[in-house]
Amino acid sequence: MRTIVLAVAVALVASAPAAAHVGVKSYSPKPGSTVSRSIERVKVTFKAKITDAKLTVKTSSGTTVSIGDGSVVNRKKTVRVRLKSGLAKGRYKATYSVLNTDGHVISKSWNFNLN
Repeated sequence: MRTIVLAVAVALVASAPAAAHVGVKSYSPKPGSTVSRSIERVKVTFKAKITDAKLTVKTSSGTTVSIGDGSVVNRKKTVRVRLKSGLAKGRYKATYSVLNTDGHVISKSWNFNLN
């Protein structure tokens, strides 16, 4: 019985960091969507609090069109970044790097189009 209890305890401890990773609740704009060129911000909202984050937006040729690295808002659940004005029609790539409260870093990208 002691062996079973110990095995369960080890399994729970080992799985705790993986369970603590925060998932994405929403993207704005949504991945693959087409939005108005008058868009001012890009943001990602997470299901739980994050410690820190960076969010950048680039053109398909790699030119950065976001201003700064973004900021964490909304009770530490959202990272958002402002965009330069007068953006051209085309495909854009947003990339975030998030430091979770458990110490893990998660990076991901998504594309959207401006019309």
